[in-house]
Amino acid sequence: MSQLPSSYKTNSPKEKQLLHIANNFLQQYIHLCPNRKLLFLHPVNECGVEKFVSTTVRPTLLPYTELYDWDGCASFVSDYLVMEPLECPITLPNSLHSPTTTLKHQRGNCFDFSVLLCSMLIGAGYDAYCVQGYATLETCTLDETQELCPLLRKPLETQVPKEEVKSKYRITPLPDMQSKFELQQEAKKAAAIEASQKDKERDKKEAGKPKREPLHGLRVHAWVLVLSGKREVPETFFINPFTGNRHNTTDKRFLGIESVWNHRNYWVNMQDCRHGCKDLIFDLGDTIRWEIMLSESNRLQLLPEEEEELFGSDTEREKRMSFDMPPSWVAPIWIPPRDTDVVEVREWFENREDILVRREVNKQTELTTDYFSKGHSLCLKAHTYTSLEPRTGHTMEFYNEARVDGLQKRVETASEMTEYFMGRDDFLYLRHVNFGKQGEETQRTDMNSKPIVQIKECFHRNPEKPADEDVAECIFLIKEEDIHLTYHLKDKYITASKKLFHKLPQKASKEHEVFMTPETCITYQAGSFEKGKSLFHLYNLLKELTAKEKRVKEQVQQSEAEVLTILKIRQTEEANVKLSVSIYNRERNEERRPQHEAMESTMKDELLGQKKQDLDYLAPFFIRNGCRNKLNQEQALRVRDDCLTDFKHHLTYKVNLIQARLEKAVEELQKRHLWLQENKNPLSTKEEDDYLSSCSESMFHINVLEQRLSREKQMAPQKYLALENKLRMDPRLAEHLGYI
Repeated sequence: MSQLPSSYKTNSPKEKQLLHIANNFLQQYIHLCPNRKLLFLHPVNECGVEKFVSTTVRPTLLPYTELYDWDGCASFVSDYLVMEPLECPITLPNSLHSPTTTLKHQRGNCFDFSVLLCSMLIGAGYDAYCVQGYATLETCTLDETQELCPLLRKPLETQVPKEEVKSKYRITPLPDMQSKFELQQEAKKAAAIEASQKDKERDKKEAGKPKREPLHGLRVHAWVLVLSGKREVPETFFINPFTGNRHNTTDKRFLGIESVWNHRNYWVNMQDCRHGCKDLIFDLGDTIRWEIMLSESNRLQLLPEEEEELFGSDTEREKRMSFDMPPSWVAPIWIPPRDTDVVEVREWFENREDILVRREVNKQTELTTDYFSKGHSLCLKAHTYTSLEPRTGHTMEFYNEARVDGLQKRVETASEMTEYFMGRDDFLYLRHVNFGKQGEETQRTDMNSKPIVQIKECFHRNPEKPADEDVAECIFLIKEEDIHLTYHLKDKYITASKKLFHKLPQKASKEHEVFMTPETCITYQAGSFEKGKSLFHLYNLLKELTAKEKRVKEQVQQSEAEVLTILKIRQTEEANVKLSVSIYNRERNEERRPQHEAMESTMKDELLGQKKQDLDYLAPFFIRNGCRNKLNQEQALRVRDDCLTDFKHHLTYKVNLIQARLEKAVEELQKRHLWLQENKNPLSTKEEDDYLSSCSESMFHINVLEQRLSREKQMAPQKYLALENKLRMDPRLAEHLGYI
């Protein structure tokens, strides 16, 4: 703030006079239009000083060819700045920053965007104005979810009609033998089908439209108006500074205008915006439709006593009429050439199957960093690379909580690989591997892996071991056949204990055996003059280290293979990007759609069954016994007995049916077992899998039938008693059965 010019912190006498005129104009406006919202006239700037909005506009032509046209300026402002919503969506902001501050911070609200864009357009020769008005929720919040992706927009292709070369030797065409009546009928059918399709599409669009929000028409927004005339602009249009897109003045997303201003003057809209901006006429010289602030002839008409009260003496009015706009207090707008180079590009993603959420591309280092959310199949958290090809330099971060080995980060180049661990039981936190050239002769178990020259492992302190027995660093020199051990420092010591083992050459030792002499081990025990460990103890330690070296080399090769696997999977994911679909999205989820349809059919069947239950269950028995309106006791007893007997037969039939199906399933399973025993030829792998699958399916079917049979046998008496009680309570039978 201290580095800003003095014009940002103070007002010149002419600016103070302008603020006084603006206050008088605002009082006049409030007096004549008490129901309208306040005008955006003199908000405070970044230094807390009131400044008139027209003086905040600083016309500037920047020396870059991309910014000579309106579309280049608009795309620069929308891409370079970060949008910030207004603190309150229905009230004007308290401050308006200068374009230089907006450029410096690279963020601002709609008014900051508009002032900067208007300054650039006026400097480029356009007749541009800042607009204070109202817009839709999507426009004010930069919600483009309903807009078509710019990458999917197809450019309009202009086809040049080919001139047909007329030949004087032409064959006379055959007469058209098709019925004109049939053609008319087909045209009518096609028109009817097209009309019905349009109606369906219109209904879908109406159904897909969001509900009218409560703040519709009240949300404050600022944008840019470009009038026709200058720079060969054929027609007037709007520019949304958030997107940089051009819109017609009849666009429905702009709901009304309160005022417009540029670096010379300020105009208040006096037209009705009840139907949006489509009926507005942008002739700023029309004093009926636009009230200008600094003009002799264009001022609001008041009664003499009201005019005297608002403006004071005649001298005051003359000052207002002859007043010229002071120069802008804003410092020159300048974009250094170094700021024109793209440093970093960030992209955000959603609903991707590979769970990629963000990508950062550093244009200077050509490094790309992909960030993944939790749940990735490879436990990836971040991946930095220049290319997805192997051995081109990769840095991979992992969610160590989801990995068994606790790997947190892996950095790989053509000659090195470093792995960082966290939360391991062996206290390992770093492993560094040096690789040799592909032609070097080193010990390799896998010919596809790179030759390993050196492996270094670092460990955290294990409090359960003495410091001089707790290894801090272990280095395996593969080519030299050496092993270096460095232990943790003891308290109040500045040197650590060390051991150096030199393994005998492979020629002098047998396979899988370890040979050792006193000369092959050099030890240094910090702070101890006693004799070191025995040769047998050192032999066992060397044996353990030799076995560990073999394990570590295998782990390194597994890490190399894992890197290649990850790169292969990432190449496949990037080549064929798939979107994840929620299981609750019935329209787009192809896998879950059959299940949803099955559930719907089940629900329909249940509703149909419920409707059937609502039918009169005694009606068939009334008809059978010839009963009509009123029953006697004999008829009531006969109806009850017939109903119970019929229900009993139904339960028995159901149990017998399930029993027969169960016996049939058991018999089929026994036949399969018998066939397997009698079949002397051995089964192939496919035949064996088919046999096991069919047996498993049969056992599942048998288990289900057994459960259904058991349940039916248990529920049959309860269902019979329930029906008997229901018959007793039926008002048509209860009178004769003596239960009312």
